[in-house]
Amino acid sequence: MEYIKIERVNLVDAVYTQLKEQIVSGKIPEGSKLDSENKLAASLNVSRVVIREALSQLRTERLVITRQGAGTFVANPENFRGMDEVFGLSEDVYRQFLAFRECVEFKAVLLSKDYATKEDFEYLDQCLIRMQQSVDDLPEFNEADYDFHLGVVLCSHNVFLENAMRANRKQILSIFEAMNSVPGANAYGIASHVAIKDLLEQRKVKEALKRYEEMSSYNIARLEQFFQHSK
Repeated sequence: MEYIKIERVNLVDAVYTQLKEQIVSGKIPEGSKLDSENKLAASLNVSRVVIREALSQLRTERLVITRQGAGTFVANPENFRGMDEVFGLSEDVYRQFLAFRECVEFKAVLLSKDYATKEDFEYLDQCLIRMQQSVDDLPEFNEADYDFHLGVVLCSHNVFLENAMRANRKQILSIFEAMNSVPGANAYGIASHVAIKDLLEQRKVKEALKRYEEMSSYNIARLEQFFQHSK
């Protein structure tokens, strides 16, 4: 009787293949933070060494990115094509922008639970439509991006928060200009904005803030190599 030889399973390849399939298929969408190495190892019943080597292969293909202290995120390889040089934005300035966002936009998100109206959400929908229609027009996309975030602040119906957002329009647009210039960045941007708008409309403000924080962590990780170093 003849038997078919049973091939040894390469655990690294098996883990790599499974994770890649889930990433490419969109089951684990761009910007998602993967579980820790320990948790992945336990879930897949393999060692941390196997997980580490599989993630290394995925990083080589730019399907994931890792930032020390922040974790590993699902990435879009398109972001890194044609981006050999840094853009005019430093990590320090970006973090200052995030601090401003926490002071102004996060507060507006919390207030929106009680004050946002149907008209406010219709305005956010209009901004999203403009973003979708201007993916090939960076200046217009940036304007629509800013208007969306202004719209979030308008949901608070707080004139002081609104004035702070309008007073910093030029600086905010310069941030968006750099970030949105990354190839393929608009797809993730639109998806994130849609999710935020839906959560606000459902009055799920804590979930909306969590989405903001996830978006910020992912952006810092994927833009790390492109940030302009402060002198």
